[in-house]
Amino acid sequence: MPTPEITASMYQAKSANQAGKDYQMFPKTPDFTTQFNKVTLPPGNTIQERPNSIIVNKTGVYRFLYNTTASLGAVAPPDSTTEVYISGSEVVNGGPVEIPIQPVAWSNCSGTSVVGEITFVYKGVK
Repeated sequence: MPTPEITASMYQAKSANQAGKDYQMFPKTPDFTTQFNKVTLPPGNTIQERPNSIIVNKTGVYRFLYNTTASLGAVAPPDSTTEVYISGSEVVNGGPVEIPIQPVAWSNCSGTSVVGEITFVYKGVK
């Protein structure tokens, strides 16, 4: 019996004439060993890949950048005329607080952005 043919889709082909049918497709079981969730603690004002959500870990007022022309890893100062940060989060009584937004960078409105204030959450990353 020939081995099943694997297609690029989420279906796997069975060989011809199996069980008297010419050609069948059946769902392919996903390989969950290549998928996992991950979190990062990006530095403030630095362009990152867009996360599935963020977690605000510390008390403060934060702003987020959603669109940019800068490359990954580039610094995008919040006072720049080309990058527009939007104030969008104030945590008063500590954190963590998860927010389902997808910014590419963040900044602390009160001044210095410290690594660990914001966590980027990536779900189902390969």
